Amino acid sequence: MNRKMIFFLLLIAFTFYQSLVYASNRTALVIGNSNYQASPLKNPVNDAKDIAAKLEILGFDVVLRTDADKRSMVDGINLFARKLARSEVGIFYFAGHGIQINNINYLIPVNSKVESASDVEFEGINAGRILGKMKEAGNRLNIVVLDACRNNPFARSFRSASKGLAKMDAPPGSIIAYATSPGFLAEDGIGRNGVYTGELLKNLENPGLAVQEVFNQTGLGVMKQTNDKQVPWVSSTPVPKYFLARGITTVTTPIAKGSSKGKLSIISDPGGADIFIDQGFKGKAPLDIDSIDPGTYRVKARLKGYDAIEKKVKVNSNRKAVVTFYFEWEKTKGRLYVTTQPADCTIKILDITPKYVDGIKLDAGQYRIQVSKTDYITRIEPIRVSGGEGVDLYVELKKDSARTGQNWKDPVTGMEVVWVPEGCYQMGSSSGDPDEKPVHEVCVEGFWMGKYEVTQGQWKKIMSSNPSKFRSGDDYPVETISWNDAQQYISKLKQQSGNSFSLPTEAQWEYAARSGGRDQIYAGGNDVDSVAWYYSNSGSNTHRVGTKDPNGLGIYDMSGNVWEWCEDVYDKNAYSRHVRNNPVITSGGNSRVLRGGGWRNDPGRVRAADRGRSSAGIRNSFIGFRLCLSRVRQ
Repeated sequence: MNRKMIFFLLLIAFTFYQSLVYASNRTALVIGNSNYQASPLKNPVNDAKDIAAKLEILGFDVVLRTDADKRSMVDGINLFARKLARSEVGIFYFAGHGIQINNINYLIPVNSKVESASDVEFEGINAGRILGKMKEAGNRLNIVVLDACRNNPFARSFRSASKGLAKMDAPPGSIIAYATSPGFLAEDGIGRNGVYTGELLKNLENPGLAVQEVFNQTGLGVMKQTNDKQVPWVSSTPVPKYFLARGITTVTTPIAKGSSKGKLSIISDPGGADIFIDQGFKGKAPLDIDSIDPGTYRVKARLKGYDAIEKKVKVNSNRKAVVTFYFEWEKTKGRLYVTTQPADCTIKILDITPKYVDGIKLDAGQYRIQVSKTDYITRIEPIRVSGGEGVDLYVELKKDSARTGQNWKDPVTGMEVVWVPEGCYQMGSSSGDPDEKPVHEVCVEGFWMGKYEVTQGQWKKIMSSNPSKFRSGDDYPVETISWNDAQQYISKLKQQSGNSFSLPTEAQWEYAARSGGRDQIYAGGNDVDSVAWYYSNSGSNTHRVGTKDPNGLGIYDMSGNVWEWCEDVYDKNAYSRHVRNNPVITSGGNSRVLRGGGWRNDPGRVRAADRGRSSAGIRNSFIGFRLCLSRVRQ
């Protein structure tokens, strides 16, 4: 190998190493939509570009989308979520049209076709889902900025339309900032930027402002500029004192006429930080270097008990650069190590968002550790973590003697069912919609669950008709079925087969979808495309049952294809009413529960924990069902 080749390879390796060392621990998703067909806006694209540029200066890895359709927005959200997993701080900024329907905020893509309020759920992006992804990442700080309180451009099509956005409760460690108060409107502005974003841009790079004060000063500026007609609003839980501009460089006036050298002054708050320039120790802050060659330097500040801060600093000839580092307190943590038998068990730390990795750092306190594996009995073990110490936990699972995975076929319809063994699991999602909370332990008895959604062929054998819109074949799911229709089918099926079929309870459905209560986002894993037909891959129609991957129990299509009716009455507070064993809600509302999402939904709606609802008499081409039974007559 010649010298040129060796040098070239070393250069590549060094560049790659540098990219790893200096990878950003701050991530932002910035979306600005202006070019709406129904009601175009002037400022959002400018707002988004300017916010993105400012955040990049502050060290953020920015995902920028402008005039984005729904696919572009979803792709941006998914990319943002992946980057969040490696970050400490996340910011989501949106400028454009936003609509609240039933107190849920939807962000509107530029290609949306909204003719009624019911279309918004499918055409828009639920803002709560983005907040859920941020919470799921378990970052130190998450910030949501919604400059989306313009007037509803589709209000004439709605029977009733609410102005502005609805209030969203900030989860722990989060700040949600609105351009104006919930229920009120923010105008688009007459300059390059909207009123709110213009003020925010002035404050983002102020080194003396903690993040809470950034939004306070922004709000005061908006109120002054609008004579109190627009009053910004912030929802926040207690968050640590954090400086977005925590390592700021300023350049002062010339230091000496004609000097070829520069000066560098370094300050830390609190003082006394160790200062390193290009990895070499230079002393403690405050530190003044009276003569330094012009160029770009990497300045790092370290202080015991705090997170280290690093900043690129440019020094010019005949100029003095001043760098100020603001430190945030680093909590003392402990570490957790879990060993299991069998070795390939799934490990989950209950009641917190971060996923378990060996040696995970945890704040001091009490935790519950869930260990599970298909065909084994799940165990939940309590532990206590102390700051600065490690916890070693050993968990051995016992084999479940139940008939896991055993199949039975109904001789009348040919319908296959799969045995789901009894067990306990954590029902709900701490990062999902409000009706998915609180996460709570539920135990279900063993039951048989339909291997597939009820097909058109199985429906025709009992009902002698086919109500489906997509009549593509007997092995496609029957759809355009109401809850009442499903009950009629069950009644006739019982008469012919002698077996007591029923719709699954909501608790049974989620337990089966999660492969027996495992920690899975979708029914069968965390890769939506492998297990679900949804809007990105469905081609706007249903598909033959069983053509995607099954879940861990051998059950197909519990995520996507068609929504599935459950036995329960829908109650947004159901999870506060549930008993521990075999819960089912039979009163308290007029709607019935739908689960699993369908061919026209985004990935958030096909999650195993997502809850849908509709009136018992409603029929739609994206609604079907599957059946279960407690025992079979051979």
